[in-house]
Amino acid sequence: MTGRLRPTIWILAAALLAPLAGPAAACSISQFDLTKKEPLPRYSVVLFFEPNTPDGKASMETLNLLGPKWGPRANVDFQYVDVTTEHGKKILRYWPIDKFPVTFILSPSDYALARLEGRLTPDKVEPYMTSPGKAALLQALKKNQAVYLVLGKKGMKGYREMLKAAEDAAKVAKTAMKIDVGTLTINPADPGEVKLIENLRLKAPPKEAQVFVTFGKGRAVLQEVGAENTVDRLAFTIQLLATADQCSLGQEIRGETLLLGK
Repeated sequence: MTGRLRPTIWILAAALLAPLAGPAAACSISQFDLTKKEPLPRYSVVLFFEPNTPDGKASMETLNLLGPKWGPRANVDFQYVDVTTEHGKKILRYWPIDKFPVTFILSPSDYALARLEGRLTPDKVEPYMTSPGKAALLQALKKNQAVYLVLGKKGMKGYREMLKAAEDAAKVAKTAMKIDVGTLTINPADPGEVKLIENLRLKAPPKEAQVFVTFGKGRAVLQEVGAENTVDRLAFTIQLLATADQCSLGQEIRGETLLLGK
C-alpha cells in the first residue's frame, strides 16, 4: 500500500458517503452462471486514523503489512481514511466515530462484519481471513458446483438429521439435476471457527446443528427458502440457484459473499 489514496480508495470514499446495497441478481440468468467466472467480490478493511498519534502510526504500519500479505490470498482490500484531512472530515459526517483509530471490515453488500477499536494489530484482523473451516470450504467449492455446509458435530442436537438431510439432498441434486453438491461438516464450537460463524451472520455458535447452502467461489445463501422439510429446502435452493428464470419458481435468491483466504 502506498502513502496516498489509490483510485480504488476514492471509489470506496464515495461509497462511504452514501453506502449502496449490492445489486440484485437478474432474474433471467442463474446464480451458478453469474458466479462461475466472475471474481469473488472483495471485502474492505478500512482504517480511520490520525497519522500524528502513536496508535495511528502503529495502525498504519500494521495495515501496510497486512495488505501485501492477505490481498493476494483473500477477497479483501486494505484501505485507510486520514481523518485529519478535509476529505476525511467529510467522510466522518456519515460515520458514528468519535475515537481513533478504528477499523471496519466491510462486506461487498455493505454489511459491517467487524468494528475493531483501538490500535490495529495483526491478531485483530487475521482470524477473519482464514481458518481450517474456511480453507476446507474453498477446496470443496473448487470440486463441486455447491456445498452443503453443516455446522455441527457428533452428539450435537440435530446433527445426525442435518447431515443426513444434506447427504440426501446432494443425491437428489445429482440424480434430478445432474449437479454435483458436496457436503462439509464444521464444528461450530471450535474457537478457530468463530469468525466463520460471524461471517454467516450468526450471533453465536449454534446450539443445534444447522446447514447452509454455499456455492460459486465463496457465497452462502443466508435467506430463508420455504419448503416442507430440510431435504426439500436444500434441494430446492440448488434448483433456484441453477434456474435461469428464478422468478418462475416464485423466489429469487442470491448469495452473501464470504471472506475466504488461504
